Amino acid sequence: MDKDLGYQENGITNTFEAYNNSEEEVKLDGEDGQLDTSAHFVDERIYPMKSIKVERGFYTSYELKRKYDKKPSLVILDSDFQRESVWGIQQKRELIESILMGLPLPIFYFNQDKKGRLVVIDGRQRLNAIFSFMDNGFALDKLKILDEFNKKKFEDLDPVYQSKIEDYQLMAHVIQPMTPDRVKFDIFDRVNRAGTKLNKQEIRNALYQGKVTVLLNELSKTDEFNEATENYFLKDKRMKNRYLLIRFIAFYLYYNNQLYKNNNVADGLYQYSSDIDDFLGLAMDYLNSVPEETINEIKRITLDALRKISFYLGENAFRLIDINPDGSMKRYPININIFETLMLAMTFLPSERHELIPIIRNKVNDLKNDSSFRNSLNNHRDSDIKVGDRYLMIKRLIGEIANDKAYID
Repeated sequence: MDKDLGYQENGITNTFEAYNNSEEEVKLDGEDGQLDTSAHFVDERIYPMKSIKVERGFYTSYELKRKYDKKPSLVILDSDFQRESVWGIQQKRELIESILMGLPLPIFYFNQDKKGRLVVIDGRQRLNAIFSFMDNGFALDKLKILDEFNKKKFEDLDPVYQSKIEDYQLMAHVIQPMTPDRVKFDIFDRVNRAGTKLNKQEIRNALYQGKVTVLLNELSKTDEFNEATENYFLKDKRMKNRYLLIRFIAFYLYYNNQLYKNNNVADGLYQYSSDIDDFLGLAMDYLNSVPEETINEIKRITLDALRKISFYLGENAFRLIDINPDGSMKRYPININIFETLMLAMTFLPSERHELIPIIRNKVNDLKNDSSFRNSLNNHRDSDIKVGDRYLMIKRLIGEIANDKAYID
């Protein structure tokens, strides 16, 4: 969201059906604070100053345009997390006029990833306008001060004025790659506070653009995902569907010993320590570094698990169900932890064995009604203890199914 100088860019419920049939934001059972950038961390640690790596940089318009034009681009403008309306033509013209007048522009905010790419946090519309004009995408017109430039495109300007635009200095604050995600979340929140507040998954989607964001986007639109989640996310515009998916994939990678500290094999296997944001960031970073065949395998595993969910469990697979005193059924929204837990369980089970449907369905219903399991879905649900408890319960459930006569036969 661009500001100043006139360049403005723009718990539990008994009636979950209302979310599907209204324009309200999609709700998740268990999202309490997990998607909110203002939420406290499990251990409520305050990050040390040494972990904040934000540097001030100066770039010319020409330098940033050259980075943007590279293949692949080194300046990322089209971040999915950006939801502001697009600038009108006159806003773009007035921005170029301001540059020609030598007026200062508001500070830009970039996040620099490990590949050296600059993801634009604040300033996307301004850069779009500058780059478009330098590409002769529009002509200046209706200028109130420098009316002698009306009707002129970049190529029509005298060289001295072309150079003035190319050499114009843009000041930016650049978040460095070593900055922890928890700090980046806070910076994103502060920078974007005047607009629609971003949730953590939207920010992660900006920080880790690449193979993983393409994968999550594709999976969230599949028939398998929509069927398993009862079309609950068809109106989701806040990436909560992708949040569910990356949680499952991250825990799958973790329990299959594919995640390492700092994504460096030499540092040893990663140990989950109650920091879900660090964990999900590590998984997304890892997936951006793997070959396409690994991405395809993860996609296959995820779709296979979703198909098994639909086949074995059907409706309400990811929900808690209670019976009211009057005998009516109380259905909760889709639960984050039930999703990742049951999806993980499905990776152990065979596909489409009709004789197993009642066995698996009964075992899963028993699990969801178990007091210990429900306790693991309450406060500090992402602590290492409760995550470990759920995994042990799943292993036990799989063992019970495997020992059933119908399974063996």
